Amino acid sequence: MISEATAQLASWLKMVGADFQKRPVLLADELTVYTGMAEPGDQIDMLVEIIDHDEDVVVTRSRASVRGKPIQISTCGRGYLLPMQDFDDPENMRRMFKRLYRPDLKDAKPSVDLNAAQGLKAIAGAATFESLRLVDGIVLHQPGKQVISFKNCASSEPYFRDHFPRKPVVPGVLMLSIVGETCQYLVKDKIDSPVRGRALIPTWVRNVRLRKFVEPGDQFIVTVEVKSGDTTKHNSDIVVKAVATANGQRVMQAEFGYRTMFATDIAHGDIWLAPPPPIEVKV
Repeated sequence: MISEATAQLASWLKMVGADFQKRPVLLADELTVYTGMAEPGDQIDMLVEIIDHDEDVVVTRSRASVRGKPIQISTCGRGYLLPMQDFDDPENMRRMFKRLYRPDLKDAKPSVDLNAAQGLKAIAGAATFESLRLVDGIVLHQPGKQVISFKNCASSEPYFRDHFPRKPVVPGVLMLSIVGETCQYLVKDKIDSPVRGRALIPTWVRNVRLRKFVEPGDQFIVTVEVKSGDTTKHNSDIVVKAVATANGQRVMQAEFGYRTMFATDIAHGDIWLAPPPPIEVKV
């Protein structure tokens, strides 16, 4: 997948240089060295350079890194240049590149220290809460107090196709879902624990403010803090304050209300946010 991503980046580099009249098709890869691994939740930074080209062939080298350390190095990749119209509408590709190209973020500093982030490992046989994960990684984990997470909004996310075709942005409801998922880590003693002793059942959300669009390529960073309540107690009411940023700017804020429940109760469907209604018994 990393090789495919760097190959796509190399394609964009050459297509822009050729004014979208030609596009490269992978011809050869002379040497790719794997010096590390990327785990779920890691952010992969890629660099591609053109080292030689003529009318028919382009030669590139690339590097993929995680937290500043190279994990994959390609010393010489060759692409064969073919007419763009054989593969796609040049104007369509030109428009797509404008969406992807973010020169305004070139010198932007990370909003959080990703060196402190912990990747979230896939857990075989995990419960539904984990299998529907939206969060990419956890930067800070203080159970019962505070959690900072991040979501990398890749341009390949399926929702961008429909929301909206002419201006792709992350849906507000999805942002709330990411925040809600982050809150669940407040009751997990260990980030990658396959079993969660407790869970937070949402009871309310208030003071939601969506301030700016979150666009393809943005990193959505969520900070949640427990304002009141004890997450270690069963059937306790919890108030959580959440703030989300992208590119150093606040994009969303909200307050959430939760009720603590034992995971075993959820597994058996024994969830009551209020006393059950009285049952009328007929004799």
